[in-house]
Amino acid sequence: MSKINKSIVLVVGIWILHSWSATVNAQEDFKISAGLKELAGELNGRHRYLFQEVDWAEFDELCRQLIGPQLRRRRRLSQAQRQEAARRSAEAAEKLLPFLEKCPRVIRLSLIDDQITEQIDGPVKVPGDVGALLFRIQAGEGETRYTTVFYDMSLANGPGEGGRGSGAIGFKIASPGVTWVLVSMTNVPGGPTSLLVEFQYPPDKSVSMPVDILAPAKGRTKISILSADTGQPVPAMVNLRWKVNGADRRPSNGIDFGSQIDMRERRYGPRPARIPGRLAEYNYWCVPGPFDMMLPPGDWEIVIRRGVEHTPLIDTFSLAAEDSIERIYTVTRWIDMRKLGWYSGDDHVHCKIMSDQDARRLMAWVRAEDVHVVNTLKVGDVYRTFFPQRGFGKAYRVIDGDYVIVPGQECPRIGKRYAIGHTISLNIQSMVRDPGRYYLYDWVADTVHAQGGLFGYAHGQTNQYFVSRDMSINIPKQKADFLEILQFGQLGTDLYYDFLNMGFKVTASAGTDVPWGGTVGEVRVYAYVGDKTFSADAWFDAVKQGRTFVSNGPMITFQVDEALPGDEILIDRNRQLRVRASAVGDPENMLPIKLEIIRHGQVIRSAETKGAQQKELSVDFELNADHGFWIAARAEGGDGSYAHTTPVYVIRRGLRFWKYDGVDQLITARLAELAKVEELTREAMQLTADGRAAMDLMVKRLGLQGSAMLKNVEEAKQIYQKLKQTAEHEKSLRAEYQSSMK
Repeated sequence: MSKINKSIVLVVGIWILHSWSATVNAQEDFKISAGLKELAGELNGRHRYLFQEVDWAEFDELCRQLIGPQLRRRRRLSQAQRQEAARRSAEAAEKLLPFLEKCPRVIRLSLIDDQITEQIDGPVKVPGDVGALLFRIQAGEGETRYTTVFYDMSLANGPGEGGRGSGAIGFKIASPGVTWVLVSMTNVPGGPTSLLVEFQYPPDKSVSMPVDILAPAKGRTKISILSADTGQPVPAMVNLRWKVNGADRRPSNGIDFGSQIDMRERRYGPRPARIPGRLAEYNYWCVPGPFDMMLPPGDWEIVIRRGVEHTPLIDTFSLAAEDSIERIYTVTRWIDMRKLGWYSGDDHVHCKIMSDQDARRLMAWVRAEDVHVVNTLKVGDVYRTFFPQRGFGKAYRVIDGDYVIVPGQECPRIGKRYAIGHTISLNIQSMVRDPGRYYLYDWVADTVHAQGGLFGYAHGQTNQYFVSRDMSINIPKQKADFLEILQFGQLGTDLYYDFLNMGFKVTASAGTDVPWGGTVGEVRVYAYVGDKTFSADAWFDAVKQGRTFVSNGPMITFQVDEALPGDEILIDRNRQLRVRASAVGDPENMLPIKLEIIRHGQVIRSAETKGAQQKELSVDFELNADHGFWIAARAEGGDGSYAHTTPVYVIRRGLRFWKYDGVDQLITARLAELAKVEELTREAMQLTADGRAAMDLMVKRLGLQGSAMLKNVEEAKQIYQKLKQTAEHEKSLRAEYQSSMK
């Protein structure tokens, strides 16, 4: 090993040791009994029924403080911040103990002279097939410890060793000291049950005792969800919650998409929903149709959603032991955008489709969220691909009535140090991926367009992965069709406005980025098909024309004269234009609170809610065409939701529709981006030439493609120089037009 490498190893080792020492010191300064976090979390999550008259808001906060920052965040904290988190965690631990001591269902036992003194009066009653035993075992004065034991009572012959045999549920207790033990049980059978509990204590002693448990029998529940459109059963997103313990329950036919999302992020279980308002607190199962299941008795809450155009349903029902009930729910629309010619879509979903079963499962999700065009994207990076699809093109579309799943791709996608952004290609005939040209996004765009597809950029709402860098290269070359400006519940328009203000047309789009996002269609892009018969092709044509708006709640209409979003209005003189816009929301859950008309990124007219009874916001006014501009509408809902249209482009002959007085600043910003791309490219070329990029394929690819990248950068620079010349040329023409208007 060279001296340099040894030095690097030494420095890294010292840093790791320092970080470890800081963490250990924080833990030593504020000791927390082992197992308390797990015990408190399990009590809070599934066994609240053990307590009475507890301030759950306080208990939730104490649990949050006890857990402290999660691992990823903790790594970014300074030593002082970790110390403070440890202090708060220790304080929370001290405050949690009184909650346990006051628990009316705690089983208090004492270990005296190697014998357990029992204080159990009759069988321990649990509320259903989920229950718990909370023991407090006193074995003299000493340290307090906590432990949690998970016991699935469906195991054939009791826990035993390795889950086999009729052995006892065993756990160690502190001696001397106090041990709190939570036995968290699942699949508890109805009726009387007996468990053998074994208490193990030092040095190698143990004592056991039987515990009788009594659980009520289950009841039968049949649930049907109908569409008001057809009166027939329809897929829906469902949260089913047992109010006895506040825990969710999987519907018997709830679909788990874990196997189709490449084991990433939230791999299994229900899907979260990054939607505005209180419904974001729930996780949802996709239910393809009616379900019939046995449930423990008690009060139940069911939440049913079908995307933003339907009013969600929330209902509570009671189920008695051995009872049978049936519930039929009909979900209704508060608006039907199809009747207005607008069809919803999601440009960014990752879900494997390699079989008919995969296709059926994803289609159930698409219909459950009522999204009409879902683009399921195969992912590619410089190394490999993910989220495989059976194929591309019309033969591989999945169609169910007016719901369509269309394979596409998110590739190339480059992040980290040499990032130039993630790209999306829609409606392609084959995947466009060549590692030897991975940095040449223009080649990808040209190939996609030759296939009749659309090329655009992901994550534009936050400029994630420095997507602005490739945008600075290829939007001036008119290679890109769209930009995502709404994602993860966040509307971000700074980057979008910058390119519009330079006179480049870019269509507004939105995508969820499932599975990193929550659920399909939690944000969506609406495309105006109009009077045409709906089809995926008609929808993609509308997106190509820019006839779109994005939304995660409000529905918005926008017109300038007769022009819709994406349209041009050509003028050869100054004249009056009529601007009309409106915004509406689900009257039972969300009302729009603000509607704005945006010209060149500035609000020029707005309407705001004046009272709770106002169901719609609208504006209707006239505006001078002047020298031309882009103009769009934006709406905000009272729950933090948003909508935004693609602009209408008002173009005066001989002039660009740009923000003329900001051109110099805008171009300077783009040239700075190009300079950064150039810097990174030359750096990668040098590393590759020196043989120092052999272990970093991303650097090596850029180094080998560097000459072509620099050529692309130079071509973009020339376009910006021509724009400067155009601005100079327009100066006299604009003055002439301005004079003629006086």
